[in-house]
Amino acid sequence: MSIMKFKFIALFILLVGFSSLSFAQNKTKFGHINYGEIIRLIPGVDTAQIALEEFSNGFKLEGEKMAEEFKKLKVEYDKLASTPNISPARLKINEDELMKKYERIENFSAYMEEEIQKKQLELLKPFQNLLIEAIATVAKADNFTYIFDSSTLLHKNGEDIGPKVKIILGIKE
Repeated sequence: MSIMKFKFIALFILLVGFSSLSFAQNKTKFGHINYGEIIRLIPGVDTAQIALEEFSNGFKLEGEKMAEEFKKLKVEYDKLASTPNISPARLKINEDELMKKYERIENFSAYMEEEIQKKQLELLKPFQNLLIEAIATVAKADNFTYIFDSSTLLHKNGEDIGPKVKIILGIKE
């Protein structure tokens, strides 16, 4: 075996040895928390949820009104379509009106979803930030490498940090 090959193998063995020694000293620590459960318990979230429901209800009422108008137009169209000797031009006018109303409902529905999502973000963002800060505090204090949301875990192997986060957030059970 050549000297160069020997040096390379020795260097490789040393590197592997040091890296495994280093890895053993910096043990990976896993924690988990049920994010959804904890965020619902933060004081004030219930008030934000009520405000969001009230905001959503305004859209819901408007949507129901539009749906009723559409139903009336549809009944008129069906009645007109079953009338003998109706001109195709007249039928086309009513059909176009019905389609425009349907498109308005579709556009309103998309707009409503977007606005509700924005409002939800606006109302819940401060609570999400609080929870994330509390999780970071516990993770740093207890030297966790990773924190996972336990609602998505298939196998829970690690420490539940929920109780510690609840203490930081002032949540009493």
